[in-house]
Parts: sequence; C-alpha cells; structure tokens
Amino acid sequence: MKRLAALLIFTVSVMCIPQHALARDEAALLDTMKEKLSNESEKKKQLQKRYDKVASELRDVKFKLRKSGHAIRENEDRLQDIESRIIKLENKKASLDATLKSERVSIIKLVLILERIRKTPPQAMLAKPDSPYKVAQTALLMENIIPAVKRHAEKLKANLETLEKVSLDLDREQKSLTERTASLKSQKDSLQALLDKKERIFTATNNDLEAKEITIQGISLKAKNLEELVAKLKEEEQREIERLQAANILRRKPTILNMDDGEARLPVSGIVRVAYHDKDDVGAESKGLTIEGRSGGLVIAPMGGKIQFTGMFKRYGNIIIIEHADGYHSLIAGLEKITGSIGDHVKSGEPIGVLPDSSLIPRPKLYYELRQNGTPVNPSVKFSDLG
Repeated sequence: MKRLAALLIFTVSVMCIPQHALARDEAALLDTMKEKLSNESEKKKQLQKRYDKVASELRDVKFKLRKSGHAIRENEDRLQDIESRIIKLENKKASLDATLKSERVSIIKLVLILERIRKTPPQAMLAKPDSPYKVAQTALLMENIIPAVKRHAEKLKANLETLEKVSLDLDREQKSLTERTASLKSQKDSLQALLDKKERIFTATNNDLEAKEITIQGISLKAKNLEELVAKLKEEEQREIERLQAANILRRKPTILNMDDGEARLPVSGIVRVAYHDKDDVGAESKGLTIEGRSGGLVIAPMGGKIQFTGMFKRYGNIIIIEHADGYHSLIAGLEKITGSIGDHVKSGEPIGVLPDSSLIPRPKLYYELRQNGTPVNPSVKFSDLG
C-alpha cells in the first residue's frame, strides 16, 4: 500500500508539471545528445586523419626501403663482379710470376754458358786446339745460344709488360672495391635508419604484435615439420580473422595478397651453389636453393606477400616465412638478423634481413625454398633467371 501511495503521489506530481517545462527538458536532452554525437564524429574524424597520416608515412618509408634495398642490391652485385675479376687477376698475376721465374732461370743458364766461353782465353784455345769437329760443334752451339737468349729476353719483356698491365688493373679494381665497400656501408647506415622508423610505426599501429609473436612461437614449438608449421599458421590466421569479425573490429574482407608488385628476385645477391634437386652437403636431394652471398649481405622479399613467421625453427635455424598469392610460401633460412615483423605486408625487393657478418664466415650461405600448398616446388617457376 505504501508503494502504491508513493507511485500515485509521483504520478500526480508529474502531471502537475507544466507541458512547456517538459518540452524544454526534452529539447535540452536532445541538444546534449546531438553535442555528444558531434563530439564522437569529430573524434572519429581526428582518429581517421591520424590513421591516414600514419598509413601514408608507413607507405613512404616502405617505398624508400625498397629503393634503398634496390641500390644496395645493385652495389652488392657490382662488388661481387669486382671481387670475381680481382680473383682472376690475382690468379693471372701468380701465373705470370711463376712463368717469369722459370724464364729467368733459363736465361741465367744460357748467360752462364756464354760467360764460361767468354772467360776461356784465346791462348788456351791455341795451346790446346780441339778437333775440327769440336770447333764446328762449339760454333754451332754459339750460333744457337745467342738467338735463344734473344727469344727468351723478348718473351721476358712481353711477360713483364703484361704483368705491369695486370698489376695496374688489379690496383684499379682494388681501389674500386674499397670505394664501393665504403659506399655500401653508407647505404646500409641509411637503410638501418629507415628500418628503425618502420619498426616504430608498425609497432605503434599494431598493439597486439607482442601477443601475436608469442602465439606464433608457441605454434612453432608444437609443429613437427615445416608443412605442419605452415598449415598451423594458416589456421591461426583464419581464427584471428573470425575473432575480429565477431568483435565487429574487422568489417572488410582480408587483404588479397599480391605477387604482381614487381619483378620476382632471389632473396640475396650471390652464387647458387646447390640448385633444386641437386645433392646437398649431406648427400640428400635439395628441396630448394643454397645461395652463397657476401658477409652481411642484404636479404630482400623475393615476391610480395605477408610475413607469417620469424624466428628459430628446427634444423633451419633463424628463418622467415612469407605467404604469397595462389598458395605459395617462401622459406628463407640462414639469416643472422630479421628486420621484418609478423603480419607485415611486404613488396618484392623490400629488405627483410641480413646474412651473418663475420670474418669467420666470409661467404655465408642462405637457403631458399618455394612451396605451393605446402609442397616444395622448383623456384624457376617464379624466377626466370634460374632457367
């Protein structure tokens, strides 16, 4: 009864409020709601502007990274050519040195013979004259020795001139090597500044990056082999998409991977030492390529795609896995440092890591494997220069 009475009193009091007062309150409430909506809309616009600015900055950094990576790769290719020419010149110089040494010995022997003949006094030859046959033989010997000495001297002179030219070429190539090496160091310093900037931007726009990396590392520990790792990574990616869609965070379809963003290039500048299906160091049939690169050589994304995995895995060591379109994946192993991040979309030629840089490993080797739907395939299907 008390509740009923209170309700009646409240109802009567409300009915007693003038209608114009109620209208005024409703208008005030409506204005407040409009203001809140306006504020939210403004905040959304500001957030969108910030996002667009960061996205634009990231695109700019990535463009500069690709440009820098291309310049470094070109420099490394030229350095490799220079080093190859230096090796050939050094071998030629060593061969010429050996030939000159042999020629000098022959000339010295001939000169000694002539010197012995010169030192024989005419009186001795008159006192003990040889038989006509011996005299004729000596004359014939003298007739043959002098032209032989001349021939050896001419050959020696020609080889000395060749050696001088080879030495000049060698000095020029070594100077070029020094200059290009200094230029490469400067390029790498600039590249590192860009990589640091990219990492800051990417980390700032991916708050859950650390959690993702922990999840991915957990998956890698459970995976028995590379095929299983790739399959589990794909499953985790699909679960993440479904989670974001369920939370209404991801309203658009996932980005379609694109490999047609530039020419497909091998991940490192160097010489292919083991080709696809060749026998590797342990006598097994290789499922990929073993490429001998330069110490500290730059590693690039061979094709456009999404980085799915970075870190240590089984016998492969420190690796990076990039997902491409049409079920293709690139496995790149043998890196000392990885500069790409999980979830990052990279384009062909974008720097993703470096080879070991140590005097103990002057010619580090990188292993590259191309897979389609989990099965290794011949990389020549994507890299025309492999034939």
